[in-house]
Amino acid sequence: MPNKIRKKKIAANYKVKEPIGNFKLRVKIVQQRPLLADLLENEGDTRDSNFLEEEDRIFSWQEKVFSPFEATFYSDQNNCLTEQQKLYYQQIKDNDIQGSLLYTYTQNDSYYLENELLTEPCKTRLGIRNQTALPALQNRKPFQERYNKIVLDDVPNKTRIRINHYHYMERSTMYVMVDLSQRDKTLTSSDDDMETVLCVITYDGLHKILSINPDFTDDHCYIIANSNGVKFNYWLEHASEKPSSLELQQQQNEARREIRNRLMYKEAEISHGIQLTSPDVYKFFIKLDILSVHNFFFDGLSVSYQMNLPEQWSTNKEDRLFGRTQRCNLINNSAYFSYATEMSLDLHSASIETEDTVPCWPRLLLSVISLDSWSRYRTEGYASLPLPVLPGSYKFNIPTWRATGSIINSLRRFFTGGTYELEDITYCGIPQGHEGKMLSKSQLNVTPSGNIKLNMNIVHQTSSAKDRDQLEYLQHLSTDKFMTNIENIFEQFKAAREHMLKIKNLNI
Repeated sequence: MPNKIRKKKIAANYKVKEPIGNFKLRVKIVQQRPLLADLLENEGDTRDSNFLEEEDRIFSWQEKVFSPFEATFYSDQNNCLTEQQKLYYQQIKDNDIQGSLLYTYTQNDSYYLENELLTEPCKTRLGIRNQTALPALQNRKPFQERYNKIVLDDVPNKTRIRINHYHYMERSTMYVMVDLSQRDKTLTSSDDDMETVLCVITYDGLHKILSINPDFTDDHCYIIANSNGVKFNYWLEHASEKPSSLELQQQQNEARREIRNRLMYKEAEISHGIQLTSPDVYKFFIKLDILSVHNFFFDGLSVSYQMNLPEQWSTNKEDRLFGRTQRCNLINNSAYFSYATEMSLDLHSASIETEDTVPCWPRLLLSVISLDSWSRYRTEGYASLPLPVLPGSYKFNIPTWRATGSIINSLRRFFTGGTYELEDITYCGIPQGHEGKMLSKSQLNVTPSGNIKLNMNIVHQTSSAKDRDQLEYLQHLSTDKFMTNIENIFEQFKAAREHMLKIKNLNI
């Protein structure tokens, strides 16, 4: 085969629609003729016979072809320790294998393409300090026993774990190698020319993707050289045969079976994901996203949240109704969190059976705190947000306030940290145990602080149409009560203003 222009070694990915067992690769390697022979126009073969001259072979997927060194090494039973090596010994003994200059390493062989995997990696001073700063997280369990993995099994009604901390893919690799060492030289495992990689083939069984590195050749070829300076041209050709009609029918049956299994998985997921509520419970699903805080003075900010539930409400034991975001410093007077959490609440229908009663509604209690590099802790602000009655998507920009004291408290807050705090955070809204109709907070000295931006998505779930009608009535009733309370406040304010004007006129 004549010399062609050298092709750049670039990997390529191919989508596989057939079984990977049908894949075949043809590899041909030819020793280049010396330049002096081309100049002198010698017609005879001027290749060095002490090295590989020409070799042509077709490899199937995961086909094990032994090299001359492997054939000699595995023919000695004392060198075979593992079960796979004992199997190789039996194959070489039964078939009298001598080895081929073009050979392969399959998934069962302990071959590593990068030598760095067998040496100790370099550790920088910064890396060592980061390791000692926090306790190391060690997970020595096998992959199938870890809690953060993707498990694919054949049982459709089994719950699958979908936490994507590990990007797990079912991959298998095959290496096509060539022996470019001298024939008159004793074979040793330390000879670098004995293991020269021609092609790396990787198959991702989960996504049906075949990776070839380097890519298949057309009229061009690749060029490699050994340590003695002898150069070789080699070609990689796709040699898979077209499937027969029977194989195509089997592939279609396998595809139908795979689609059927996927539908069974989906059906199992839907059956486990959807849980019907009991007839006497209204379910509220809440997705809370704390976006950012603005206009605060100190750095190292974090937001704590707590859902305050009245007596008529309940939740599952697995749901956490409180939490705290990560710490974040101010940039342009703003700190961004993007902290998302979910919770579900249950409202018992027995609490809204009477038409004149509106149940107490949950409130989201928020507090912003700061902790700087000097470990100075400060409470930056409090806020209270009633849970929206209607389902939907909401955006809030909530102002906050904090308690204040004397000038000494302000100085302590600035220099050493520490400030007045609420002993009970429910005092942001309606404190627990409050039974009166009027709640006075006039004796509390407060000052406005920054604001909190958050998004909230609410979904309602009921088990029957009657429950939905009662819930719609509850929504209208709560809205009417709210408007009635506002009108009462305005009427009371108007009456108090008129009373003050009368007193003022009498004094005059």
